[in-house]
Amino acid sequence: MTQEDLADRANLSVQSISALENAKYLPALDTLVDLVEILGLDVTDVVSPSQVPEHRLAQEAKAKSLLRRLDADLLLVAVRQLEALVEHAERAGRATRPTAGSAKK
Repeated sequence: MTQEDLADRANLSVQSISALENAKYLPALDTLVDLVEILGLDVTDVVSPSQVPEHRLAQEAKAKSLLRRLDADLLLVAVRQLEALVEHAERAGRATRPTAGSAKK
């Protein structure tokens, strides 16, 4: 995606996109959320990428790429399987980031 494409989709100027890309200023929260959604990222990837090991970022990107290749029905199956895996990991104490609504049993 070009800066022009992103600017158009985010309703920003190309100059604003360039300034953000070069860390000349921080976007407003609503702008950050819009950009994250447009780019298909997670807010935590943008806010604190240095805290996530590079190999984990690569695995998460691979998972996202694989999920995007599935049709709607198979995507639903994959999401349900991931939810079950996360629930199991949380119960076993192996989840890295428990969800806000999860409770240890």
